[in-house]
Amino acid sequence: MFGKKKKMSEEEAAARREKHISETADKLHTQVITIGKQKQLLIGKVLEAKRKGLPVQEKQARGLLKKCLAAEKRTSGMLMTLELAVQSRDLADLNRQFIECIGDLSSEIDFSTGKTKVKEAEKKYLHAMYNAEQKTRELDEMLEVGDYASAVSESDESFSEYDEEIDSLIQDAESVPAGGYKTKY
Repeated sequence: MFGKKKKMSEEEAAARREKHISETADKLHTQVITIGKQKQLLIGKVLEAKRKGLPVQEKQARGLLKKCLAAEKRTSGMLMTLELAVQSRDLADLNRQFIECIGDLSSEIDFSTGKTKVKEAEKKYLHAMYNAEQKTRELDEMLEVGDYASAVSESDESFSEYDEEIDSLIQDAESVPAGGYKTKY
């Protein structure tokens, strides 16, 4: 009834990881684009409310725009973190390959100092490098998640960092010829 899971080969596991990473990056990229479109709609709503003299609706649209900017920042940050993690992993793999070549070379010439062979020292170095990179990545992720979590969970007043950006977006939008921003409705 409950059969054992078939073990994957290293190549299958690597391919599965790559597919998952690619799909996640695609989803985050799509979210960034969708949020950008939503941002443009909200800018249009702020302009419309301002033009019609509706201060309550303008404030409501600005509040939503602040949340949209926070979501855009968070999603872009997540996408960049993923891309940097992939680049870091690829660089670590290149370093590993280089060290393996050095290790193979040292085995060929059997170069040793005292009791420690160069290949063993290189393995320890690679292991230490990997651990340091892993700890740095975990710390960065913890700090970034903390920043984003606080930005999303706070009230509208806490998004005051976006007020200047919104004012700039509104000024830019006001300089666009009529019909430049369209609303959904």
